[in-house]
Amino acid sequence: MNDNYFIDDLIAFLDRDVVMERYYPLIEYKRELTDILNNAGAVRKDQVSAATIEDIRTALGDDASALFARYIHIYDFNKSKLREIKDSIGTDRYNALAELMRLPGVRLLRAELYFNSGVTLLTLAEKSVDEIRYMVGYYIKNANRVEIIPQPKEVNCHRAVAKMILHTESAE
Repeated sequence: MNDNYFIDDLIAFLDRDVVMERYYPLIEYKRELTDILNNAGAVRKDQVSAATIEDIRTALGDDASALFARYIHIYDFNKSKLREIKDSIGTDRYNALAELMRLPGVRLLRAELYFNSGVTLLTLAEKSVDEIRYMVGYYIKNANRVEIIPQPKEVNCHRAVAKMILHTESAE
């Protein structure tokens, strides 16, 4: 599970419809951040050095550089979440749930909701927010469940990260 995402993906998803509100101040700096990171040769997250963060600090200030230093780790995967899955390691269900739990804020309950709705990382990357919400809503209604359909912003975020994950894995 590689979370060494492409910097261009991380910058592209600096958008009010995707990122958490605390990172909104970075949105206005997308162009400058792109220029600084390109000049530093930072293609992947692990190529953002302390010197690059210092360049960001010099150009954009302390607050922006500190916020960006946190932002590049926003989608890092926390493997401890996998302990929630009770299925045997290596089974198709375990693998599918583990993949969905790579998405930010997705714990077992949301992963199971997506899984039971037929939503995978590929589905998230390819379908629209409305299509994803319809799939989940259809499952909830037909299975007589009480879960809540994810909000559009949550689905937008999950779609963005699914695209980053798939882009990262396709480049390996």
